[in-house]
Amino acid sequence: MDWDLTKTQALEVLQNARNPRSAYELFAQASELRDRKLGKRLWWSSGSGGLFPCSVKPRCAYCSFHTERMFPTDVLLNGLELIESLGVRQFHISGGTDLDRGYDEPLLELVRTIKARSGLKLEINLGPSFRRETVLELKNLGIDSITSSLECNAPRVFAAAKPGDNLERRRQLLRFCEEADVPSRSMMLIGLGETDKERIDHLFFLKQFKKLYQLRISRFMPFPGTAYMDKYRCSPWELALTTAVARLVLQECEICPAAGNGTDDIPLWYLAGGGNQLLGVSITRKTPQPAPGTDVYHIGGDAYVVDKRQGIEKLLEGMGLEATNEIPAQLRA
Repeated sequence: MDWDLTKTQALEVLQNARNPRSAYELFAQASELRDRKLGKRLWWSSGSGGLFPCSVKPRCAYCSFHTERMFPTDVLLNGLELIESLGVRQFHISGGTDLDRGYDEPLLELVRTIKARSGLKLEINLGPSFRRETVLELKNLGIDSITSSLECNAPRVFAAAKPGDNLERRRQLLRFCEEADVPSRSMMLIGLGETDKERIDHLFFLKQFKKLYQLRISRFMPFPGTAYMDKYRCSPWELALTTAVARLVLQECEICPAAGNGTDDIPLWYLAGGGNQLLGVSITRKTPQPAPGTDVYHIGGDAYVVDKRQGIEKLLEGMGLEATNEIPAQLRA
């Protein structure tokens, strides 16, 4: 069956699926749709947050990932060389955001520098920190995609959680990508206080963008020291239900986990129709804790490459799945 839900029907599906018996049926339908539209194959990517300083003030109420300083380019290149030697083929340039001055020239300079030294495909996630002309130049440089993470598309929730940010500019960046024929990604952070209807409206807003190849869904995490530290952690059940309904609405789109989720979220995410990208390798400035199935490499200063693929592969093995370094055909052109 090819699903073509209205907003009213999608809302009813979401609300009915809070009954586990209905959820089992929904998960089966969503998984079958994923297998038919995108296949069961999972693929590895890599990335790093906090490569650029974040100038959003006041800070987002839930964010603990911002940095005040630029990541050293020489250390980043060391990390990318190592990541490429591990067989991974794609890297996310991520964080932070500058709404006033933008990151047009620094971003283009960094992309050119990486392209001269590395064969990694690149995805960009700096929020609405650059102009329409920069989107076109990034396309000319051969980047994989540009991300505009709305987090929440409900203005009242966005304003409370992200008082220094700009929802309309984030929406506009998705339009820029559409006009420029550039693949785009977005992120949905559930558990900020949005209603079921607002969650469904968010999915249908994204449905208009034919170049949207991936939606990342994160469940809210109350990080210590943030304004939202006393709010409840979002349930993994909500992540699964939203993933399943997103699969029915955005049938050709990858529905992937984002920051705020962990390795233990993977089985329920996949069962609910999630797929297909997994973050296996990352660059971090936080000293990693030793863990089985995790390899850590020091790349200079306070920076490390962390490879969690072994541990995730062990989990996937129990599910009869495996992941590959090969990126999807639509991003290989």
